[in-house]
Amino acid sequence: MKSNGFIKVNEVFESQLFKQKVHPAAQIAIYHHGECVIDLWGNQPDVNDINGDTPFLCFSVSKVFTACAIFKLIDEGKIELDAPIGKYWPEFAQKGKETATIRHALLHQAGVPAPHLKRQVFQWPFWGIVTRNLARENALYTPGTQTAYHLVNFGFILGEVVRRVTGQTIDEYLLDHFFRPMGVNHTSMRMRGKELKGSPPEVAISKDMKGTSSLFNLPIIRQALMPAVSLRSSARELGAFFTMLLNDGRYNGKQYISPEIIRMATRSHYNGYDTIMKFKMNWGLGFIIGGGKYLAANPQEWIMGWRSSDETFAGFGMGTCMVWADRKTDIVTAFTCNGMLGVPGVDQRWAAISNAVWDNLENS
Repeated sequence: MKSNGFIKVNEVFESQLFKQKVHPAAQIAIYHHGECVIDLWGNQPDVNDINGDTPFLCFSVSKVFTACAIFKLIDEGKIELDAPIGKYWPEFAQKGKETATIRHALLHQAGVPAPHLKRQVFQWPFWGIVTRNLARENALYTPGTQTAYHLVNFGFILGEVVRRVTGQTIDEYLLDHFFRPMGVNHTSMRMRGKELKGSPPEVAISKDMKGTSSLFNLPIIRQALMPAVSLRSSARELGAFFTMLLNDGRYNGKQYISPEIIRMATRSHYNGYDTIMKFKMNWGLGFIIGGGKYLAANPQEWIMGWRSSDETFAGFGMGTCMVWADRKTDIVTAFTCNGMLGVPGVDQRWAAISNAVWDNLENS
């Protein structure tokens, strides 16, 4: 374990894990100027031991990784950001979705946020069925005219585009073009059966998460390819990936995505009301951007911490994980856990960790 000078982070991490008991197991990794300065993990005594390589389910942090597959294909000239989705997936271009573009999908503006979620749950493990039925869905609004969080359809839309363009499923594409060459060997977009025992099950810490934790503990769901929510990774590998992004797409001497694409994707593209989230959001292309109007009035309550700004970009996983990077200070913070908290508990947990990072930076 590493804990180089970030004493307050260490204190908050141990307090949440052992005193507050807001998660049974957790990891945190911090990269500063490209160097891993914090690499901590732990679990409560009555649960199975974890280590720094243990992969946790990261929920919507997955969207960042799916977006990066799209960015690489844009770099290679195989996808155009403002081309219709139907150019690559012709069956999608019907029932009001004809004008939906790749940009719209990345910004949660494609028109099919979750009109069919309850029945779609039973289709999640079957890629061909879920994408065929999604293509047949009516748009709830003209694409581009509303922003409405596409909880799982973000991944099904963009994942199918990747499959149509490359012939590979998105988990295969990410493995070949990012994970394997980067050496992040405990990260995957899809978990196979033999890997189930190595990833901690979700635990509902608040009552409102009981249904969600039970659903995502079902083996058939844990093994499903859902590129908006199915990423498994450790804090140190999430941190390494975001370090690559913070370094304009370069990692260990290899360029994975062009600086132009990364800079463009990690700036604000929509800062306003999200009709599914029911509050204001600051969306990049696949990222959440700091410094937006959605933030609480008190900076100490900001989930990316009190010094976050429009130079901070992030991914957050429902009730659990987070990872953010800040260009001004050249820092990455990645946190994973398996304790599911609803709002406001999860926001308070994220804010406490993020603020501890900023406090340490301020006092160093």
